[in-house]
Amino acid sequence: SNGSNDDFCLARYQANGALDASFGSGGKVITPIGSADDRGQAIALQPDGKIVVAGKCSNGSNWDFCLARYQANGALDGGFGSGGTVITDITSDNDRGNAITLQPDGKIVVAGTCDPFLSDFCLARYQANGALDPSFGTGGTVVTAIGSTNDYGQAIARQPNGKFVVAGYCANGSDRDFCLARYQDDGSLDPSFGSGGKVTTPIGSSWDHGFAVALQPDGKIVVAGACGGGTWDFCLTRYQADGALDVGFGLSGKVTSAIGSAGDFGQAIALQPDGKIVVAGYCANGSNDDFCLARYNG
Repeated sequence: SNGSNDDFCLARYQANGALDASFGSGGKVITPIGSADDRGQAIALQPDGKIVVAGKCSNGSNWDFCLARYQANGALDGGFGSGGTVITDITSDNDRGNAITLQPDGKIVVAGTCDPFLSDFCLARYQANGALDPSFGTGGTVVTAIGSTNDYGQAIARQPNGKFVVAGYCANGSDRDFCLARYQDDGSLDPSFGSGGKVTTPIGSSWDHGFAVALQPDGKIVVAGACGGGTWDFCLTRYQADGALDVGFGLSGKVTSAIGSAGDFGQAIALQPDGKIVVAGYCANGSNDDFCLARYNG
């Protein structure tokens, strides 16, 4: 917060946890982008050391996708977009960038949620200079309805074959389920995945929110999040490469874990080289929330 609204901000730390004084101002960078609130949601590091941050920026009436690219020292990269920043209005309503992935050719893909009427998955692909890539979707953007009403894209991963998996959660009319969509390199849905490129998975008897996705070396896909409604738990699903649940994982492809005494929200996932899965998030202890982690065998 700058006192009146929010800006993108970054901090870089030494290996011992101290702020890195060679980055920005004393290890910190703050960047105003739009005319109101700017919120950085995801980060990616390019092979050349540049840093790309994606999120959402308010234009005063609704949200747009926005990005900023920084040099390794924290200065904005003037060769990207307009002075280092990009704002993309995808629909006439709220467009929220939640996740980012980089292609080997330097292109940048951002995934999130857009509200043309009801919320849908949406993606935008950018050239290395920040311009939208016209070879992707319609003029560089894709909007996909998944469930019967609102669909929230929360995470993205790029497969070695160039396809993109977007994970999140979708409303089914009464509650919400995990949902995924897989896209080809041109932004079209991959018909070999699930049903026409889409997968929806109910886990518990109520609300299931997918927040993070990871790709195993064997092509399987792991999604982590929170399931419940009243009392939330960590939950995971694992899918075969074609989108079918992996019945060898947990209970027919699903795992639910109570961590704290009340609400447990898995927010991020990482895969270890030995195949174990680490999920991190926050858990209620009865009076407030704590950091919490759980590690699972493959």
